[in-house]
Parts: sequence; C-alpha cells; structure tokens
Amino acid sequence: MVAETTVADLKRLLRAEVGCLFGQDDRPWKRPIVEMLRDFRDSGLRVAVFGGTLRSLLYSRLYRHRPGRPRDVDLVIHDGLLRDVERRFREYLFRRTRFGGLQLRRDGWRFDVWTIDDTWAFRGENRYRAKIQNLPSTTPFNLEAIAVEAWPLAGRPREVFSGNDQFFEGILSKTVELNSHDDPCPALTIVRGLVLATEHSFRVGPQLAEYVAAIGSSLTESEFEEQQIRHYGHVRLGASALRNLIASIAKQCGHTERVQLPQLGQLTLWPTWPIPDAGCRVDPLER
Repeated sequence: MVAETTVADLKRLLRAEVGCLFGQDDRPWKRPIVEMLRDFRDSGLRVAVFGGTLRSLLYSRLYRHRPGRPRDVDLVIHDGLLRDVERRFREYLFRRTRFGGLQLRRDGWRFDVWTIDDTWAFRGENRYRAKIQNLPSTTPFNLEAIAVEAWPLAGRPREVFSGNDQFFEGILSKTVELNSHDDPCPALTIVRGLVLATEHSFRVGPQLAEYVAAIGSSLTESEFEEQQIRHYGHVRLGASALRNLIASIAKQCGHTERVQLPQLGQLTLWPTWPIPDAGCRVDPLER
C-alpha cells in the first residue's frame, strides 16, 4: 500500500522502472527510446534521465499499477559540450529550445537534451554549482526534482539524484509544491503547476498556493494560452478553468496546509490505449 511505502522503497522502484523502460518486452513504442539511449552510451557521454519522464514512470506504477509511458524524454549530459551532442545527433535535431538545449526527434518521440553547464539555473551568478547532484534544487516544482543515471556503472545500481528527497515526498503526499524560486516566467510556472496538480489529482502546497494567489489574477488569458502552446503544443487548461482554479486557491490560501483543487476531469497527455504489462526481461543498457 502507498501509505506504507517509504522513500527508500520509491528509490528502488524508480530504478526498476527506468530499467523496465529500457528493457526488451512487448511494447514496440519503446524501441526509439532504447536506440537513442544506446547511441548516447556508445558516444561516451554520461547521461541522466530527468524530471517529468521519471515522474510519469513512478506515478503510473504506484497509482495506476502499470508501466508508465512518458510524454517525452528529458536527458541531461553530465560531461560534454552541447555542440558535440548536436554534431553527433544532427540527423535527429529538430530545434534548439528557448532555454538553450536541443530538441531531438526520433520516430515520433521527443528528446529534450541539455548539458549541466547549459542548465538555466547554473548560468551567471547563482547559489548552485553546476553539477548533477545540485540539479534537483533548480527545478520549479518538487515533482521534477529528480534525476537517475540512464545506465549504471559496472557492478553498481543506477545512481539516483534527488536532493533532499522533495520529489519522493511529493509523490507520497500527493502534493505539487514550489521547489526553486528562481522563476524566469511566472505565467508558465502557474500554468504548469496547475496542470500538474489537475492531471494527477494532487493538492497544491502552501508555497505554490501563495504564489498562484499573489500573481495568478494579474496574468491575462493570452499569456496563459501562449505559454501552454509554447510548452505543450496546445492549450490544456482553458482560460475559464484556470481562472476557477486560481480563485479557488486564493480563497483557500492561508486557511489550509494544502489546497485541494476542484475537479475538472482527469487530463491526459496520451490517448487511452491499452498498455500491456509485459515483464521486463533484459535491460540492454545494463552491462
């Protein structure tokens, strides 16, 4: 039961889910992911899987009792230059992202790739050193503050980078909370926070609630729509739904530890096709 699950349990489960994602089974949609990770490994780059990809895997297994299918795959390069990645994977290059990374496309899958040094929060004067162990401290939300080695070193399990375990605590408490206050785009932060909470039926933590209540009402409908189109490719929460959520948060803010959002219906990033729960037999990146 989830109520009896510990952070240590979740770390073991997440390692297994990453291995399952890269393993050989009866889910043909995984082939481009496995092939891309093989190419990264063979190029000699050290790579970690990051953020929402891992959340999708763990949430699906923990709360839906089935393997997860992420929307896309976020990869962070430990050591290496972005121009080397661009040259090595130029046949898959789709565009450069607005935050300085690369977006690769392979057989319908999107891979967002950047290096530790190119991470927005590590640029210029800041309180973080540019290293993988500090990456979880830089994410806007607790539910993104996670990275796992794409393939393990010989004789060792995949390393998990989770800062102070805010990611796992958020999964267990079913709470979306602000993690970093270094915010280049308030409208995007509010939209993404509310989409995360609505999609997973999670509550909103006190810091995020205060942030939404203080800033949300000043943002325009066009800002909300523009940010969603740029980030998701389409509008996931309409202006009226967002206004209702913001008003609900503002009303509850300060009166409860965690804010429960009104039900708007479950959002999904993927069609509701059946996902076979095939056993993971071999992880080709485990060697």
